[in-house]
Amino acid sequence: MTIRKLAILVLAATLVLGGVSAAAAPATAGCARLLSRGEVTSATLADGYCEVRGVLRPATHFTVKLPVRGWTGQYVQQGCSGLCGTVPGLTLPLFGFRCPAALAKTLVVAADDTGHTGDPASAAPPTWGADPRARAEFGLTSEHRLRRAADALMVAYYGHGPAYRYFDGCSTGGRQGLLLAQRFPADFDGVLAGAPASNLAPLALLQAWLAVRNVDAHGRQILGPEKIRPLSDAVAAACGEVIMDPRRCGFQPSSMRCPSGADRPDCLTPAQVTAVVAFYRGPDGLYNGGVPYGSELGWLGQFVVRSGSPLDGYAGRTAFNYLKYLGYPGVLPDGFDVTDVRFTKATFDRLNLVGDALYHANDPDLAAFRAHGGKLIMYHGWADSIIPPFSTVDYYRAVQRRGGAGAYTRLYMIPAGHHCLFGPELAAPAEIGVPEFLQPLMDWVERGTAPGVLNVPTVDAGATEVLRDLDVAPFDTLAPVRPAPGSLNAGYRYVGRY
Repeated sequence: MTIRKLAILVLAATLVLGGVSAAAAPATAGCARLLSRGEVTSATLADGYCEVRGVLRPATHFTVKLPVRGWTGQYVQQGCSGLCGTVPGLTLPLFGFRCPAALAKTLVVAADDTGHTGDPASAAPPTWGADPRARAEFGLTSEHRLRRAADALMVAYYGHGPAYRYFDGCSTGGRQGLLLAQRFPADFDGVLAGAPASNLAPLALLQAWLAVRNVDAHGRQILGPEKIRPLSDAVAAACGEVIMDPRRCGFQPSSMRCPSGADRPDCLTPAQVTAVVAFYRGPDGLYNGGVPYGSELGWLGQFVVRSGSPLDGYAGRTAFNYLKYLGYPGVLPDGFDVTDVRFTKATFDRLNLVGDALYHANDPDLAAFRAHGGKLIMYHGWADSIIPPFSTVDYYRAVQRRGGAGAYTRLYMIPAGHHCLFGPELAAPAEIGVPEFLQPLMDWVERGTAPGVLNVPTVDAGATEVLRDLDVAPFDTLAPVRPAPGSLNAGYRYVGRY
């Protein structure tokens, strides 16, 4: 094993174990005094922190962890995932919390539930969407309000606020990070935004499309789980085990067509060929393409299910919940189903009325953030089927076209990276990407050291083996791309604007 791989495994093991503990200094009185603040419901010493929990009226629960000694003056706010609903635990250095200060527990860290309660990983209906205030808190205001509350707590505990503020999130958290840079440009000095769900209304249309296109006229699943591995193997044979850019893959599902009348595990029926083509292409014009080549192992549980209907997979339920409870001015009536969705420009425009007002983070004008001195690092896995990467590429291209992006922004596209760099269920062994993005962001903000090529290792879930070790350079969306002939991931049309 090389020294580099050994170092990666040590860092990855630290990620899994939760970091290095910092010795706690007596600070009982100072911590307890925070209970006098109206928004605070508890303040206790635990594991080297004064851990503060509270509620921002009317219903946003938060946690702020204040180091009892050795604070670096840095504040890191973590985003949430899915439709949020719980306060992230802040117990592991997730999404880049792997820098030395995070491992030494000398950062102030904070997170919130965005104003409602529920399990972000479940398919529970977001009935809170009936309350316009709850929608606005989830979509617009929660992270700005938490930043202000955390500032006040730091002043109360330390006697001064932070020297530097950072936001770190992936998926919904990535959307939150971009939204902060766009709408609250003075809140944070550095933003780390991974796989951002920045185009939420069109994304819901894509998720509905994927679910509906895998159901036949009799309500039966078209592409079943037994075909996933053979399809993935065929794509890898055509384009490589690690696809550097899926637009340069020209795999044709028709190459796996079964002999007439046959249906074997190693081939696709005509109906399955049609479905897979639809998955890769996406709804014409209504989203930035479809799911990428190389993402096939991630389809299981999303729009390919082991039992039941694809409409009840993650993609179908997510689309249903957004469209029924959040996507329109009011909650849709009982009886609505994903199969009722019409994939038209009229549907797209209607959904974007609420999306643009409350949820979207698509504005490429970051001039105010740049003027504040802000720095932005974005990243996205090329194999992400939950939030396909083409939306991020298109958004960043719009940022680059405004000029000067390289002075304050970076985009890293990760080959073979799935959603938030966590491997899919079918991957063997299960894998986790463990790049370090937060420290380069801090170095850029605090020392002016712009990040270049960054190492992105991927390890098994037990952090015992390095599965991939890639060096990834900043991605230039303005560079010419030569798509593979016939690529279903290239040449897509998108009717939206950035």
